[in-house]
Amino acid sequence: MIPKVKGVKHSIWTFILAGIFVITMGCGFGLGTVEDLLSPPRLTDQQSAIYKALTDSKGAGFKLKYPRSGEHRSAFVVYGDEEDAAIVFYEISGANIPRSLWVNFLYKNDDGVWESLYDLSLADGTDIESVSFEEFGEDEETTLIISYSISQNEKKLMVISNIYDRPVKQFDDFYSFMQVDYFFGKDIKELMIIRNYRFAESAEAVFCNIRDGQLSMDVWYELDPSAGEYTGIMQGEIVRGLPALFINHRKYDNADNFGTDVLYYSGTRLRNPMIFNPDNPARALRITNPLTELANPRDIDGNGIIEIPSSAGEFPGYGNLPNSEKLRPVIWRNLESGRLEDRHYSYYTERCDYVFLLPPRWVGSVTVKVDFDEETVSFFRADGPIDEVDQLLLSIKTVGNNQDSQPVNLAEWTFFRQGVENNLSYYVKIDQTEDPLALTADELEFAFRILSEIKYEPDDTTG
Repeated sequence: MIPKVKGVKHSIWTFILAGIFVITMGCGFGLGTVEDLLSPPRLTDQQSAIYKALTDSKGAGFKLKYPRSGEHRSAFVVYGDEEDAAIVFYEISGANIPRSLWVNFLYKNDDGVWESLYDLSLADGTDIESVSFEEFGEDEETTLIISYSISQNEKKLMVISNIYDRPVKQFDDFYSFMQVDYFFGKDIKELMIIRNYRFAESAEAVFCNIRDGQLSMDVWYELDPSAGEYTGIMQGEIVRGLPALFINHRKYDNADNFGTDVLYYSGTRLRNPMIFNPDNPARALRITNPLTELANPRDIDGNGIIEIPSSAGEFPGYGNLPNSEKLRPVIWRNLESGRLEDRHYSYYTERCDYVFLLPPRWVGSVTVKVDFDEETVSFFRADGPIDEVDQLLLSIKTVGNNQDSQPVNLAEWTFFRQGVENNLSYYVKIDQTEDPLALTADELEFAFRILSEIKYEPDDTTG
């Protein structure tokens, strides 16, 4: 029983004794940090056997490291059809020992006993980011790809081949983004590595092959040097019959600005129109804010060609407002003779899963207001500052099909479209029907596209 002491509350005694217990347990079992206390308390039989093999080889002066992301999140990664190979990540550090990060390769011998056989140093590494097993290149051999951090903002990539026998380090260098895929319609997978050298204001994409047991960098090309963080890639046709790779990024000098690189082959040469045409980067710039959502390249009209979006402009009437309050149109552009040319001028919202392609006669003459509380987007004749416009042409209301949705006043709104997959309903209100800018029914049908339903369906009866 905890004694009751005058002037000291019972809870304080509880806290003190709990602290003594934690300190005692920490000293008794060698658990000195919060990270250690959160480590898995027990290992599986297989992991215990692997751990014993590692300690038999290295002693006890190391600390296990765990990948932060990806499919493999354990310090013990077992692989192979027979699960007879494994890697373990560990760190060595001490008062008189420089901190170092390692990957150890272990294999089962003929007696089924695990043996620690090889080590590779992850030079200057501090943490393991991710681990993956990939087959790429002409050899189609399974390779081990390890991403590891060396500082808060810098990562390295190690590519290791021959992982079932005697591991061979094929590549170990700084990188910003990595992906293995079939690029540009080729029939073999390649490893794409993006390296961004901020100190030199340059960036490049390198496509790697493994041929006759050796990693080769077959082709590379410059990327937009203003890129900071790479946010993802996609593939599609930039013009009919020409496959391209679209590489999206956030700008290094402004977290609200985004851009895109486009790589494609011209004959046997790789090209990037963002590099060879200096006008194109500005025509692919997306400026986002609380009103303007991020749009990335996509086939926005279902014609099979990927359009490049830009949201660097603003709707009429927003000129006197700060940048954070400007609603910006998304202009979709196609590549023509090396230059990005306008195709569609739109209001775009992934949140409500649609795009509205303004008819040409609306561009510059119509502006847009958004009411997030009412889930409405309204189009007005552009007459003066945005807070003074009052000639409504069209409103679109988005309603979720769930119990929490408020009922729609059908005396005010007309049902327009039901989403097939998004569980949303769309209603419209049309005013100023006599206005020359008023939409016809056909124009409204053409302008409104549900994003999740835009699909390219080629006509197989032609050609």
